[in-house]
Amino acid sequence: MKKIKIVISCFLLFSIIIFNKKNIKTALCTMGKNENLYVKEFINYYLKLGVDKIIIYDDNDFNSEKMSDMIDSQYRKFVKIYETKKINISNQAEAFTDCYEKYNRTFDWFIMVDMDEFLFIKNNRLKNYLLNPVFNKCDFIKIHWVIPTDNNHLYYENKPLLERFKGPYINSIYIKTIIRGNIPRLKYWVHSPYISPDRNITCNNKGEIINYKKLNFEKIKRIDITKAYIIHFKFKSTEETINKIKRGYSNWFNKTYLKHVLRTKINSYLKSNKITKEKLQYIEKELHLNLSKINKSNIKKFCKYIDI
Repeated sequence: MKKIKIVISCFLLFSIIIFNKKNIKTALCTMGKNENLYVKEFINYYLKLGVDKIIIYDDNDFNSEKMSDMIDSQYRKFVKIYETKKINISNQAEAFTDCYEKYNRTFDWFIMVDMDEFLFIKNNRLKNYLLNPVFNKCDFIKIHWVIPTDNNHLYYENKPLLERFKGPYINSIYIKTIIRGNIPRLKYWVHSPYISPDRNITCNNKGEIINYKKLNFEKIKRIDITKAYIIHFKFKSTEETINKIKRGYSNWFNKTYLKHVLRTKINSYLKSNKITKEKLQYIEKELHLNLSKINKSNIKKFCKYIDI
């Protein structure tokens, strides 16, 4: 009888330990500007993945529709929204740092992504993935991007992103970061935290330690998407891509800065997607450009054809 009681006690103790371990708490921090068309899909996706709390920094203009108005009532208890204009947050790095400072003692792990980035875990759910013993030693987990093309869509369609823009994907050296909670003095940049002086164990998506101090903190050239990756909808339809460029650069009407935007954003779009007459005509109309001489062979030099 005594042996049975000991066995039962051990079993209950083991069950409590396992139960508590499986109840790790996860949070997601994000910042969005005019992302109202996609916020429902974003929230639904991450709640199904296993995120416990989604913290959104709404950077919409005062006179535009609030993101809070787009969230279905059954999801509101899982989502916290801060309006950046009211709390004096001016950029993404400040938002992510603020989010971590507010909640780092409440949650065990944080996902820091944009609202066009969807974490995909192969054959797993989020908590099972993070509970893998290979991550016990990790403070930061670096996850590479994969980027869908525009799938030749010219205009927006009211369908899920994951349905509209399917693979094959373009692999990218850029990364985002999953961060352990309760790390002191942590500050965040757009893609990654600054390395904390007393806790700096950085791992890849398989839990392998990488010497991140010697790497660019926004990219890792050795691409690895074995266990997990982030689907980054960098390109949507031509219409959505151009609108994102326009809203992302508040002073894009300045001619000098506009050329910089064209060299980086539009150049990247044209190099990664099929060039069609319809796409070029749309870009010309929206950005007041002359792209009549653009083709696949001269994209790298296309800035000389800009007529502004």
